[in-house]
Amino acid sequence: MGVQAQSALIAAILLLALGINVAFQERRVELRWSFVWLVGAFWFYNLSFFLLDVTHSHVWHRALLVSGIAISVTSVRFFGRYIGRRLGPERRIVQWLAAVAAVIVLTPLAESAVIVAAVALLATGAYAFSHWQLYLSWQASTNPTDKRRLRYLVIGGAISVGTSALDVLPARGIPFPSLGHMFTTVYLYFWMQVIQRSRLLDLREQLGRGLAMLLQASAATLIYLGLVSWAGEKFGLFLYNSFVVGVVLFFVWEPIKRAVDLWVGKLLFRERQGFEQNLRRLNRELTSVISLADLAERLLASLESSRRVTHASLYLLEDEGLAYFRARSFGPMPAERMHMVRDRHFLDALRAARVLVQDRVERELADLIDLADGGRPDERDRLGDIIVTLESMSASLCFALMSGERLLGFLNVRDDRAREAFSSHEIALVAGVARQAATIIENSELFTRLKERERLTIIGEMAAGMAHEIRNPLGAIKAAGQLLAPEDLDEEQREMVEVIIEETDRLNLVLSQFLDYARPYKGRLEPVVLGPLLERAGKLVRTEAEERGIKVSVALESALPPVLGDGDRLLQVFLNLGRNACEAMEAGGTLRLSAGLETSADDAVGRVRVRFRDTGAGISAEVRQNLFIPFFTTKKQGTGLGLAITERILQQHGSRIRVDSEVGVGTEITFSLPVAAGDDTDYTLSGEHRRSLAKPTG
Repeated sequence: MGVQAQSALIAAILLLALGINVAFQERRVELRWSFVWLVGAFWFYNLSFFLLDVTHSHVWHRALLVSGIAISVTSVRFFGRYIGRRLGPERRIVQWLAAVAAVIVLTPLAESAVIVAAVALLATGAYAFSHWQLYLSWQASTNPTDKRRLRYLVIGGAISVGTSALDVLPARGIPFPSLGHMFTTVYLYFWMQVIQRSRLLDLREQLGRGLAMLLQASAATLIYLGLVSWAGEKFGLFLYNSFVVGVVLFFVWEPIKRAVDLWVGKLLFRERQGFEQNLRRLNRELTSVISLADLAERLLASLESSRRVTHASLYLLEDEGLAYFRARSFGPMPAERMHMVRDRHFLDALRAARVLVQDRVERELADLIDLADGGRPDERDRLGDIIVTLESMSASLCFALMSGERLLGFLNVRDDRAREAFSSHEIALVAGVARQAATIIENSELFTRLKERERLTIIGEMAAGMAHEIRNPLGAIKAAGQLLAPEDLDEEQREMVEVIIEETDRLNLVLSQFLDYARPYKGRLEPVVLGPLLERAGKLVRTEAEERGIKVSVALESALPPVLGDGDRLLQVFLNLGRNACEAMEAGGTLRLSAGLETSADDAVGRVRVRFRDTGAGISAEVRQNLFIPFFTTKKQGTGLGLAITERILQQHGSRIRVDSEVGVGTEITFSLPVAAGDDTDYTLSGEHRRSLAKPTG
């Protein structure tokens, strides 16, 4: 058995595996069966070639001729379909010649050298003609991505045709290396990647890996030959040298591999290598980052300096949990916000896949459209929505920033100079950076919570000291004022005593509110029906507001589920917000209290959104920044603790407050409360614990 027969056997085994891989591919693959038939024809050819060399049987001689005829038919059929040409006359000619050849093969003429040469010429000619049509398609192509892909295929096809034709020489006794069987097998593997729609750069990367593997194997072969060639027929010396070879390769293989990979990288993937070094440097820099602003700055600056990205943007989850805001970007300005409801298809897909690739989504949509029934309309709409969202963000790749199952944000990148600009290896590198960015966001949230807890601890200790140091003398002052006999005082003196008592009471109120603000919540969160609380708050506020010409209305969605909370403290929140809104409408107006259920992909349980909308004077941006700072107030008689206490209570309920206001138009204050779970839920955790464990959504 010669080298050519051995290579044919290896090629047959590989082609069988390749054909099975494509035939049983789970996802829909374009041209699947045309390609499987082509691979099957080459498998039959290599198997017949091997068995003929081993058995010299007439049966396998005829089988070899049949396989050549099959190659001619399947080649024209597959390549014609791939390039989109019918090849009507040419295909009919090949089919007619194949039919004639098939009839002759069944006759004794099959043993004739003329018939063998004719079948070989038919198979090689049809195979070469198919690649000529591929070459013409490459010349006519105007799409840069398709043109580059076709260029690789044309070059590989030319080598495959050439080596297959040259395999005739060793079969005729002319000494020449047998390369056709193996190279054509490698070429068909490359075609498998193409029809399975791998990325263009992945195909190029496979060529690079193949070259690196070839060079590494060549280096190992040279080392082996150099150490065992002088052993001759001395078996013991041969075994000793083989052992030495193993030891030498153990020590030098890794340096050789690194050197070859570096050389191939510089030769074929210079840009990718620079991009990879840039991302690795970024990963090292991010280990010391804790600030979200610093994260966005370094991440986007590194991508921009890599010169491999023309567009990039970072989106982070808003405090209210209803949308993702654009934290930073470069390139054409993308959309400012991605909303939980409006963009739910995109967010659901990103959460499930972790990485969204635009061209893959487009191909899935194209596959659906190509189906006989056009695919499910809802699935087509879903994929279409995802593509629209990606375009609105100028993103061809989108990487999820995940914390468990929670989507913290996402990173978008795009290179507008090429359609498939990033290889799978590069996508994996950026995904690694995204994972580290997600860890930084988690750490930043934890750091913020720890700082808040530390701040509140300090305030609590200070408040306890104030209570001890101030309340005792304050009580003494009030008692002394009350003990003064009013009948012995004139009118002016009585007024001064009343001022002392009133201001003492006011100072005591401020101190009590401050203690209430600083004291950790020790109560119990339970299922609370929100509707009656809002109705009661509206009734109490309405009593005070009607005197000022303010109309108060309450709007509740039907069948609101219970929320998790403390009814008394929530009523305190509603009254604080309602009275503040009324005080902002000195000339009258309208106050609307409303509540409605909202669900999002990020919160399977759901939340109830509460809104307080007034038509008052509005709040300037400068004042909004200081609204929740203790003792900050714009009122003449205010303590500056009402909104701070309101925010604190909502934090204890795992919620955050949002203020939207326009000067001269009015203010809307919103927050959301988590829907209570089933009756068997354990609510023994304190509100403070729940606040620290709650996800930072609105």
